[in-house]
Amino acid sequence: MQYSEYLIQKAQPILKEILDHPFVEGIKNGQLPQNAVTFYVQQDYQYLDEFVRIYGHAIACSQERKFAQFFNEQISFLMDQESKAHQILCQAAQLNYAELKNAIPSPKAYLYQSHMLRAGQTGSLLNILAALQPCPWTYLEIGQHLTVTSTSDNPYQEWINFYADSSTTTETIFQFIDQLANKATADELKTATQYFLKSCELEWQFWQQAYYQEDWRFKQVLSAAEKEPFSW
Repeated sequence: MQYSEYLIQKAQPILKEILDHPFVEGIKNGQLPQNAVTFYVQQDYQYLDEFVRIYGHAIACSQERKFAQFFNEQISFLMDQESKAHQILCQAAQLNYAELKNAIPSPKAYLYQSHMLRAGQTGSLLNILAALQPCPWTYLEIGQHLTVTSTSDNPYQEWINFYADSSTTTETIFQFIDQLANKATADELKTATQYFLKSCELEWQFWQQAYYQEDWRFKQVLSAAEKEPFSW
């Protein structure tokens, strides 16, 4: 068994909950509360900024040119193409995408970003890839899962197709993970496994927070302190 297969096997209980989540069900049925879409796009826009940074950590830790080249291509994709998925959601929910880009990261998004940053700070490319892979992997699984059940008149069909066709990225990262795992110790693999599974959990948490708008309890306090001129 390859290490990537081991990770996928361990994550199956989490993946099942993601595929069964009411937000994902709403995409499948073409019916989502507008406030859930708003919260999701706001937070995912902030999260993708951190995703770009974690790819930067990956480039810095790469000892092979093929790794660095791939990660650089992914940064370009995130900067230029990933917003299309947001725009599809916003169009279906009749939202103005430009107005959703300046949110404060929610508690769960903040935790996820911090988790990714921690992986980057380890200086281990295996940890970095293990931490970032659940995002493209679970979205691929969601896209392929929904392709089977969705209908052509679904307003989110373009979103489904976008992620259902993203297998190349996921497969490449898993190949890199396996290559690195073949040279890793048992303790290093245990650590990487925790990064992978925690990121899977945080992917579920991301859908959860969006659907139920789980935000900071004292968000007004945070927002006011951020916007007002600083004075001691």
